[in-house]
Amino acid sequence: MRRLLMSAALAVAALAPCGEPSRAGAARGEEGCPEIVANGPPDSGLLDRNLLFRVTHAPQSLRANVTYKWTLSAGSIIGGQGTDSITTDLTGARDDSIEVTVEVGGLSGSCPGSVSYTLPPRIGCVRPLDSYGNIKFEDEQARLDNYAIELQNDPTAEGHLVCYGGRKGRAGEAERRCVRAKKYLVERRGIEASRLLVVDGGFREELTVEPWLIPAGVRPPQPTPTVDPAEVEITEAGPPRPRPKR
Repeated sequence: MRRLLMSAALAVAALAPCGEPSRAGAARGEEGCPEIVANGPPDSGLLDRNLLFRVTHAPQSLRANVTYKWTLSAGSIIGGQGTDSITTDLTGARDDSIEVTVEVGGLSGSCPGSVSYTLPPRIGCVRPLDSYGNIKFEDEQARLDNYAIELQNDPTAEGHLVCYGGRKGRAGEAERRCVRAKKYLVERRGIEASRLLVVDGGFREELTVEPWLIPAGVRPPQPTPTVDPAEVEITEAGPPRPRPKR
């Protein structure tokens, strides 16, 4: 059987909603050949779980004669080899890109019989728990109270406060907002300072603060600025630094 290896990357973006179905790898041959579509789990980032992969559009008319052979570039297959779906254990591969390939036998010689796709490094099913701009501190405290509850509910997770300056604003304004938020979470809500990281996200159209909850072992996503620093207009200098006491 002629084998053609078709690849399609799973587009699991850091900001994609948790549980969003993964894109499938697909191979389509000449006219008259069946399409082979392999689907991954809804959340490819949670590699500490046993994940299921399945061929969903195998050729129905050739079902009795079709064979399946699965391979992984990392991790192990713990069930289903030789069938149209497998269960995998990827716990030891959470920092690697993982290629999952299924070879379908029993097709005509001119039809592609293999499809693969790549799971990216373990970014995980994470997204900001909130996003707010230049709001009053009293309103911000209520948002941070909800954030603190999420951190307390998962004591193994880290909190990342990602701060974006606006296209127009004061120098260092976004960082000061996140430092203030962290101080509130530590001093008023009892969150350990070591669990909170302030991240400079660059610039967006408006000042933006994003509190993220990063599960243990998950690689945090990169910031997503939308404004080039060269286009930023600093309207005022930041507040003067306090003079050291003599």
